[in-house]
Amino acid sequence: MKRLSFGMIAAVAAVNFTHAAFAADLPVKAPPMLPPAFSWTGFYVGGYYGEALGSQVGSTPVLTTGSHSGVTNVNQIGPTLGATAGYNWQFAQHWLVGLEGDLGWLGLDQTNVEFNDITFVGLKTDWYATARARAGYVTGPSLLYVTGGAAFVHATDSFGGTPALFGGTFTPSTTFTTTRTSWTAGAGIETQLSRAWTTKTEYLFIDGGSSNNFLANPRGIAGVASIFNQNFNVIKTGLNYHFGAPGNEGLFAFITAPPMPSDHDWRGFYLGGNIGGGLSNVDAMQGYAAGLFPGRTQVNGSGFAGGGQAGYNFIFGSRWFAGVEGDIGVLRIGAEMNDWFDEEAQFNASTNWYGTARVRLGVTTGPALLYVTGGAAWVNSRNGFIAIPSAPTATNSTNTGSGYAIGGGTEVALDARWSAKIESLYIDTGNPSIHLISPPSTFGASFKDHFLVARAGLNFKLW
Repeated sequence: MKRLSFGMIAAVAAVNFTHAAFAADLPVKAPPMLPPAFSWTGFYVGGYYGEALGSQVGSTPVLTTGSHSGVTNVNQIGPTLGATAGYNWQFAQHWLVGLEGDLGWLGLDQTNVEFNDITFVGLKTDWYATARARAGYVTGPSLLYVTGGAAFVHATDSFGGTPALFGGTFTPSTTFTTTRTSWTAGAGIETQLSRAWTTKTEYLFIDGGSSNNFLANPRGIAGVASIFNQNFNVIKTGLNYHFGAPGNEGLFAFITAPPMPSDHDWRGFYLGGNIGGGLSNVDAMQGYAAGLFPGRTQVNGSGFAGGGQAGYNFIFGSRWFAGVEGDIGVLRIGAEMNDWFDEEAQFNASTNWYGTARVRLGVTTGPALLYVTGGAAWVNSRNGFIAIPSAPTATNSTNTGSGYAIGGGTEVALDARWSAKIESLYIDTGNPSIHLISPPSTFGASFKDHFLVARAGLNFKLW
């Protein structure tokens, strides 16, 4: 998971400093798009909404004879919303540093019956907060930045219990609730809507660290503890109000203010490239059969995403825009998982490439586009079980699954031709069925592929 955050931070930093280097070599042009009355320096408050992917990994080391070294995963995508406050200091015209804190709801609540087992494993979160520094590059009315600092997450791990199918209840036998202190890092784009209002799209990775040791394990072996680790990937859109802005703007100026001047005409064809990271959230589900237990685990992986895109934009009236965009690129996510209870269940989930064909809909502020996007998606992936001595005929299959992608982002003008964007995509591409051992064996799993891609991009307007 950490590779996703490092990929996004590196991608936005590359956009920032590449543009700064280009700008230093360009001749002096017309006045910048930023209205002289606006300055990023000062206090601001705001709110945000978005989505988060929480991942819990439970593991048991081999400490005594008979214990099985394995892991179980619980993932969930859920909503987040909250409030933000901060202070910016803009210096040397194009550079900015600042401090920011946020506090919000994190709506994750997932409990799985462990794969081919009768043990519950669960993850629940209530709230989270961060205290971070920001540093970035101001280009016209927009800010491209990286951020990092401390994070706090209030979360509950659950373990144990017996499903109702086997005469038990859905109440876990052990729970552990705590507020964890760790670190966060990320990147974003913030753009001016009026002289006092800005909006932003931001990605944060939060490392939850080692949460606790349960003095128990799936096989009930004394002295072998279960260790739980967590991390969270948060993608959010925010609206900020900056104090001390000149003029007498109304409370809803971010809606009523006219579009700002820009030398970038969004209409027409464009080409570009993107770089970032991807996460896999692959469900491996075991149905009930004689001698088998129903259950589920989620195979986590993270890796590099990068490729190219092309599209066309239409502008309607003074504010609205619609467009079509297609992209294709590499998606190098790899994951192998040794199941917590079953030595013969060693999962494999990896990807090779992906592509999408989508529409984009949104509004323009003049020098920026704020949009949602959705359409068709394709991912070439390999799922199945790894062959081991106890299961030498384990099977894997490689296929190109088709499904859908939905997401959103912010794109800002850098000059008359170039623009930069940050966006996220959720991709669902179906569920091929895989068996551990060739039929007539009934031991197997149905794999359902979900992916989350966060990326930064540069576009060049052709005409």
